[in-house]
Amino acid sequence: MFVRDLYLELNDVVVTQNNRGVQEVYDILKESGYRCIPVVDEQGNYQGMIYKVHVMEDLYENDGAEKENIDHLLQHKDLFIRQRTPFLNALVKIKALPFISVVENEKLIGILTHNKVESVLEDAFGLHTGGVSLTLSSIEAKGMIEKLTRVLRGENIEGMFTLDSGSVVARRVVITLEKGKSEAEIKNIQEKLENNGFRVLHLEYLDELT
Repeated sequence: MFVRDLYLELNDVVVTQNNRGVQEVYDILKESGYRCIPVVDEQGNYQGMIYKVHVMEDLYENDGAEKENIDHLLQHKDLFIRQRTPFLNALVKIKALPFISVVENEKLIGILTHNKVESVLEDAFGLHTGGVSLTLSSIEAKGMIEKLTRVLRGENIEGMFTLDSGSVVARRVVITLEKGKSEAEIKNIQEKLENNGFRVLHLEYLDELT
């Protein structure tokens, strides 16, 4: 999965230019309600991100000039992703940021938000459809997923998420099966899993996210 399928396009993003004055940019941030927005130059080239807290410090604590441009306040000029950046790489880069800018040929084309990242993870857990979530463990790390899908042949797996990557002792996997199953059907699935070397650590009925 690439970022190009996930990012918020530029038309829907609050952006400012680096030649604007500090006070003007503060007013834009205040009106937008965001704590940080991306910055471009007059040609639309990405220049970095600006935080409301830094603008306020400059104006009210450091006696900065209201009409001075914001170049000295910009952050993360070299921290961005591209449309073809893999999702997992973007997930690592966005962790410490309110969002991450998407840039192509030096031009800002949009941003990837935490909401979109969370939506992808929710989908991986099967939360968008609801169902029955099972957290399993197995001491057989190699070939675990293949064995699991054989045991659950014929079942509709709405989501799957693995944990403990790299562990040689035990691995956990969270699967979500389709909703509407009876208690007898769930019990039968649990027994099949346990008879094939899987331990059911947790079972939870999930409501569909709206």
